[in-house]
Amino acid sequence: MSFFGIEMFAAIGFLFAAYAVVGNDALQTLGTFINSNKRLHWTVLFGFAVTVLVVTFAYGWIVNGGDPSYGRLSNESKYPPMDVQWYHVLPPLVLLVITRLGIPVSTSFMVLTIFASIGGLGSMIEKSLFGYALAFVTGGVVYLIIARTLERWFEHNPVDAFIPYGIIAAVGSAFFLSQYYVFGTTSDMQSVLVGVGLSFFAEAVALAFCFKHSRSMYWVVLQWVTTGYLWAVWLIQDFANIFVFLPRELTAIQGVLAMGAIALLLAYTFANRGGPVQRILNTKSNVTDIRSATIVDFLYASLLFFFKELNDLPMSTTWVFLGLIAGREYAFALTHKVVTIGAAVLDTFGDLGKAFIGLVISIDLAVGLPLLARIAIGENVDLSMIFATDIFLWFVVLSNLMLAVTLWFLMRKDKPATTVFAIVMALGAAGFFASVDQLTA
Repeated sequence: MSFFGIEMFAAIGFLFAAYAVVGNDALQTLGTFINSNKRLHWTVLFGFAVTVLVVTFAYGWIVNGGDPSYGRLSNESKYPPMDVQWYHVLPPLVLLVITRLGIPVSTSFMVLTIFASIGGLGSMIEKSLFGYALAFVTGGVVYLIIARTLERWFEHNPVDAFIPYGIIAAVGSAFFLSQYYVFGTTSDMQSVLVGVGLSFFAEAVALAFCFKHSRSMYWVVLQWVTTGYLWAVWLIQDFANIFVFLPRELTAIQGVLAMGAIALLLAYTFANRGGPVQRILNTKSNVTDIRSATIVDFLYASLLFFFKELNDLPMSTTWVFLGLIAGREYAFALTHKVVTIGAAVLDTFGDLGKAFIGLVISIDLAVGLPLLARIAIGENVDLSMIFATDIFLWFVVLSNLMLAVTLWFLMRKDKPATTVFAIVMALGAAGFFASVDQLTA
């Protein structure tokens, strides 16, 4: 049975993945936006987000010849096209259940792992771990610099106390020009000029709202511009998690139906104010101030933009977000008495542990579900079909041993358990990077 050229299991998997991705990752991209705009009705926020969604999808679909994943799935040696079976639907279903429990699981790992080759899995984990580390350092350094100055000033001054006139035009222009002259990520000067023009247009809108309504409206426009930037870059990274179930090149009808389904699920997420995963963000320091929220969003978006330009491999945006927030929390712990180092360690290690649980579950599902499917239809099963190399066998075994330590830490959360967890995670990461070349080969 098929619907507009899409098989039934592919359609079901797409819907599960879309709902889980939108519900889980509202925390990362739209969480601070939702938090700092609670005074507005959810339909206003949804209207803005769905506009960015449709524009980003349409641009990617046109430019990439019907491929809305922006080339993230183009490497067929790492992410080979597959006929979607019943067991491909289960990982996003598991993700959906875990999301409802408020656990920050990586949708990239949970959904894409079962479609990936061993090399694809290794590359995705490598890029995600690098993303966590870079985001941690970035968040820590930036907030060590601004926590005692800018953030403390935010805490003692209302949002309309000072208007940073020209910051949208200045930062936007510097960003686009640097992509052309410094980083070389944009080769077309016309695109740069369009970006600079949009920055000045946003500045004019901010000033108009500022003078017509209130001084605080400048910060509102600044945050909405930043959120649009973040939401678009995140979609470019994570569209692969949703569209992996569908044909690599979508027809116009398939694209419209897919966008309609995602838009409806996004509307439900906004109506629910982010859902259970939003509670994780609410536990972090100073995330309701619109000025602090804007800084977090801009840093996160810029990190994702860097990884988008680095290569076309998929990665876990959740791990990048958790790294940024972790670095930020440690910086606050070092500069603010209201947050202790001990509390920051337990908080950030808890988030990391939950994310690691999702990674191991995704690996186990990718290994076990096809095996169970073969057993169910009476095929002779040879474990060498699953564990093609000894290095992959040891990778799976050691990952599950680390999972046991993670669960023990999350249940106890005392000093000995935290120490053991930190040591095991460090050794596991070192072992992975030492053997990643063999794994991806």
